[in-house]
Amino acid sequence: MVSLGKKPFHGRQIHAWMYRRLVTNFDEMTDLAKDLRQQLKEHFVITIPRLVEKVHGEDKDSATKFLFEYPDGARIETVYIPTEDRSTLCVSSQVGCAYQCAFCETGRLGFSRNLTATEIIASYIVSQQQTEERIGNIVFMGMGEPLANVNNVMQAWRILTDPDGIGLSHRKVTISTVGLPAQIRKLAQEEYPPKLVFSIGSPHDNKRRELLPIAGKFCLAENHAALTEYAAQTRNRITIALLVAEGLNDSLDDARALHRWIGNLPVKINLLRYNETYAGWKRPREEKMEALASELIRLGRTVILRTSRGRDVAAACGQLAAKQLKPPQMP
Repeated sequence: MVSLGKKPFHGRQIHAWMYRRLVTNFDEMTDLAKDLRQQLKEHFVITIPRLVEKVHGEDKDSATKFLFEYPDGARIETVYIPTEDRSTLCVSSQVGCAYQCAFCETGRLGFSRNLTATEIIASYIVSQQQTEERIGNIVFMGMGEPLANVNNVMQAWRILTDPDGIGLSHRKVTISTVGLPAQIRKLAQEEYPPKLVFSIGSPHDNKRRELLPIAGKFCLAENHAALTEYAAQTRNRITIALLVAEGLNDSLDDARALHRWIGNLPVKINLLRYNETYAGWKRPREEKMEALASELIRLGRTVILRTSRGRDVAAACGQLAAKQLKPPQMP
């Protein structure tokens, strides 16, 4: 604003319109003078993605999946997940993904490009505009590997948690990863380190390499060392996410191996039910999930076994694929 010969407080006004009121049209910023609004339209553009498709589940409390398209034609998905005590948005960090995890639909798409911080924030803004309840939690668990785009993800994280902007609690914006040790250590150096979810796949290295062919090159011992440093530096408790499929990682031996691998790490364990995709595995039987949880609890672990959400709109763990995905247009 100063560069336009205006007062700095006008910048604060625009910031509040965009990030507090989620207004992306200069004409709607009504406490700005009309000539200033015209000047802004001549010099700047607020770019938001086009909402291509909105898919809601079978009942009013179901998850909602959004398909967005950016100006270059790239498409990504976000998922809104309401529960009794919270509302969560699962956001994407990349167009496609290079990591080819065997259980994940996004991995089949290949990698197109990273999302910029502003594109990530824009996907949040449009999702919130489409949602009646205020979104109180964000998880970077959508399309892409967040730590492979860590600089843009962390810039988006700072905007989401800026008390003068969107204003979400630092503890309500979580980053999920399949395990990039160097980037995990980088997160620990942040002024306000984000909460972290580590998606382990399997507590056995050989099986984990089959499930995560690229991330699996970093062995479980390397990830344990990085997570230990992260926990010591940040004092944050880590969430270990285990996506469970029938016959793959649902045995009591798997539970005991997970317990041994965790050791003294300060963690809670989130057990997630696999949702059928092209990979061919089956959703685990409920008695298997309960037995797995019971064994981990018996071993002294804190376990979360929530109701599965998003399955009816193909928006549950591993299912985001943006079936209408378009590659970015090359300049």
